[in-house]
Amino acid sequence: MHKEIKNIFHEDQVLAEAGMKYGFSNSQVRFLADAENYVYEIMKDNHSYILKITHTIRRSCDYIMGEMEWLRHLAEGGLSVAKPLPSLGGKDVEEVPDGIGGSFLLRVYEKAPGQKVDESDWSETLFYELGRYTGEMHSLTKRYQLSKPAFKRQEWDEEEQLKLRKYVPDDQTKVFQQADSLMDELRRLPKSRDSYGLVHADLHHGNFHWDHGKITAFDFDDIGYNWFINDISILLYNVLWYPVVPYEDKSAFTEEFMTHFMRGYWEKNELDPAWLKRIPDFLRLRHMLIYGLLHQMFDLDAIGEEEKEMLAGFRRDIENGTPITAFDFSSLM
Repeated sequence: MHKEIKNIFHEDQVLAEAGMKYGFSNSQVRFLADAENYVYEIMKDNHSYILKITHTIRRSCDYIMGEMEWLRHLAEGGLSVAKPLPSLGGKDVEEVPDGIGGSFLLRVYEKAPGQKVDESDWSETLFYELGRYTGEMHSLTKRYQLSKPAFKRQEWDEEEQLKLRKYVPDDQTKVFQQADSLMDELRRLPKSRDSYGLVHADLHHGNFHWDHGKITAFDFDDIGYNWFINDISILLYNVLWYPVVPYEDKSAFTEEFMTHFMRGYWEKNELDPAWLKRIPDFLRLRHMLIYGLLHQMFDLDAIGEEEKEMLAGFRRDIENGTPITAFDFSSLM
C-alpha cells in the first residue's frame, strides 16, 4: 500500500461509510489484502462481493470509471469477468472524504465464481485456457470505444511505477540509463488496432478464479493502453516469478507455458507472430516496473536484510540487462 495512503486510512470509519453506501454491516466484512488497494470480502443479501478502497492520491473517480466502462464492454461481449455492483445511490464509485482535502474511493464487484488455481490445476489445460481467455479479451478490446475523454486510462509509459527517478535513489544512474534506453526503444514500436489497445496489464493466477475449466478474471485496477504482446509478457513474468508448481528449468517452463498459451490465444485473436520476438524487452520492462513499485512501497530506512537483498538483485538485473528467461521466443513462430 502507498505509504501516504496508509498513514491516513482509518479502517473502521471508512468501512462504516462504505456499509451505509452499499448496504452491509461491519460484521459482514473480512479483510483480504492491502497491496495497491484495501480489499475486503463483504456479505450482502446472502451473496459475497468484493469491496476495494483506494484514495485520490492514486486514482480519480473518472479514472476508475474508465475501468468500469471497459469491464461492462467485456461482459457484454461474453467474457467472464467480475462485474461492478452499483451503490445504493446507483453509483459505480463512491467517495468518503478524508478530512484533509482528499477522498477514499470505494467500489464493489461481484465475487468471481470458483477459486484460485492450485497444484492440481497447474497444467497445459490451464495454460491453453489462459491463452484463449487473453485472446478473447484482446479481440473484444479492438471493438471498444471510449465514451468520454475523461475516462481514458493511461498509456503504457505513463505508469506511475515506471517513473523510477521519483522513487529510486538518485545515485542509481545506470538503472535510469537502462530504463531510458529501453523505453525509448519501445516508443518507436508501431501501434495499430491489431497490436495495441486497452488491456488488463496485470493478469496472473492471483487475479482470476478457475471454475471447472472456466476462467473469470478480476482486479482490473491497472488497465491501460498497451501492446497486446506486453499484456502477454506481463502474464508470463508473473507465472515465472510466482509459479504454483516450482520449476527447475526456467527456459523449459517458459517453452511449455508459451506453447500451450499461444495455441489457445491464436484461436481467439490474430496477432502477428513477429511480436513474440519483443517479449524479452517487455519482460525487462516489467522487472523495472516492479523495482519501482518496491521502492514506492518500502521505507528504505526500515527494511530488513531480505528486502535489501531482493532490491540488490533487481538492481543487478536491470543494470546488466539480464534476460528474465533465456528461452528463444522466435522458436514459437
